[in-house]
Parts: sequence; C-alpha cells; structure tokens
Amino acid sequence: MDSLLNAEVIKAAASSPLGTLSLMCLILGVIAMAFFKDAPVKAKLVVFGLLLVGVSGFGYAIVKQQTPAPAADAIPEASRDFLVGRWQVEQKIAGLEGGSYIDYAEDGRFSGRQEAFVNGQGERVNVSGTWEVSKLGRDQFRLELEFDTGGQWQGTFQVMGQNRIHNRDENYIAMRVPH
Repeated sequence: MDSLLNAEVIKAAASSPLGTLSLMCLILGVIAMAFFKDAPVKAKLVVFGLLLVGVSGFGYAIVKQQTPAPAADAIPEASRDFLVGRWQVEQKIAGLEGGSYIDYAEDGRFSGRQEAFVNGQGERVNVSGTWEVSKLGRDQFRLELEFDTGGQWQGTFQVMGQNRIHNRDENYIAMRVPH
C-alpha cells in the first residue's frame, strides 16, 4: 500500500481530473480501512455506501466537466482587419484531398497555393488576386475572391475564434497559421 501513496504516484495522479478521481478513491479506501477495521458490518456497509455515493458524485462531475463556451466578447468581430494573415484549409471530398495556404494582405491582395490530390496524383497551383469582405453580422462575413486568372469565388464564414473560421457554404474549417 505504501508504494501506491508515494510522492511520484500522487503527483502523477493529481495532474489530470481522472487521476484525481482515482487518487480520491484510493485515499478514501485507506482511510476507511484504518477507521472502520474493527467496526460492525452494518457500520461498514453504511460508510461504504456514503463513500460510494460521494465518490460517484465527484466522478460524475469530473466526467461531465466541459470547457466553458467562450463568451460572446471572446469571439473576435468579423472585419477586414480580422481576416488579414495566412489561412490554411485542408479538405477531403469524395476521392479528392487538398489544401490551401492563402495570405490575405492589408492592401486587398491575396496570394498562396492550392494543392489537390486525386487518386494519388498531386497538383500544386499558385493563386493570387484581390479580396473583399462584407460583414453580415457580428461574427459572420462573406469573402469574395477575384483571381488574377479571371475566376471568382465567394463563401460565407462564421468566426469561431481568433484563429478559426467556418465556411458555412462548403462546411470546412480554416485555421490561421503563422507565416
């Protein structure tokens, strides 16, 4: 039993919520054995039941613990300044896999590359052009791209955080990445 209650075991167990729960069960078991070793069977059953309920309640709280949703103020407001930077997209659609890295500059230009892999064949295309953003709501915007090659594209996005946006039209997540 002493090997279970050494400093390294306690330190490792206390580093995670489930480890804390297992440590709590272990300590309560040791305490129960010490205090109720010579107690009548009925007293042992009552104490065991109370300990079981307490540990179960604590365990339920740990398992159901969730990271709180960010406050509305924590989500950046959709704006032209918000979009400036490098954004990465990775997608899988049917047999097509691909991704893009696009830099959106303050002057309204974009440049980057798109990569696509179909049945093991890869293709990398450099892209560039101009971009415009239209605010649709506090955390929503429409992005319009006009490629130097003459093509156009647009998408509706929802801001999910400082470094994440969701394309609602094509259902993918774009991530801000360092240059």
